[in-house]
Amino acid sequence: MSATVGTINESTGNISEYFSLKKTNQQLAEENARLRSLLLSLEPLPTDSLAGNLIPVDSADTTALSFELITAEIIRNDIRSTKNFFMINKGAKDGIEEGMGVINSLGVVGKIRGVSKEFSEGISLLNIKNPTSVKHQPSGRMGTVLWEGVNPKTARLLYLTPDVPVEPGDTIVTSGYNAIFPKEIMVGTVRSSEPDKNNTYLNIEIDLSVDFGSLSFVYIIKNHKKPEQDSLINLNPEIINE
Repeated sequence: MSATVGTINESTGNISEYFSLKKTNQQLAEENARLRSLLLSLEPLPTDSLAGNLIPVDSADTTALSFELITAEIIRNDIRSTKNFFMINKGAKDGIEEGMGVINSLGVVGKIRGVSKEFSEGISLLNIKNPTSVKHQPSGRMGTVLWEGVNPKTARLLYLTPDVPVEPGDTIVTSGYNAIFPKEIMVGTVRSSEPDKNNTYLNIEIDLSVDFGSLSFVYIIKNHKKPEQDSLINLNPEIINE
């Protein structure tokens, strides 16, 4: 009898410890989101700000952030299809909107494509229909990362020409050329590079920085300046002939 009671007590303790740890992880994620929001809104953005090397932000004006990060937990995640999606436990009531970028502490995860009141669905970087604008950090040249639908740990970097000195280990980050992701968010590192058969572009394979098989907490990026940016992009001025 005493052995049974001991086993029950031990199980109860393990369950309590589990929920306590989960609560602690949630609190840490929320604090990281607050700090990263401040960092992303600073100019220039520290290149290692998403690698855990945080800087003091006590003097930052939290009422005038360009970017706000909302924490969420992955509750469903696909990596075995050619068109993968994920679901998070936050929705419209939490301020999530379609088109927002999603990252974690290691880099780009994807973007939101559908929102309900309580939940949101995102399109993963591991989706052959989800190109991402990036920059080859050493040269500053722009390109596009696109997953090929096979290996969840690698992708292709497109549209860099042979005159760009690309070497294994080079860092690939977001370009900041759209309103979805801030600039300098980690995407991956170059695995290999060689000219194509016509010597027109480089065939570049990169190792993705995010481990998509173990996603847990993520950050959804709210760009407070996006409406203003979109209004200019969609502007269609009349042509005036002088």
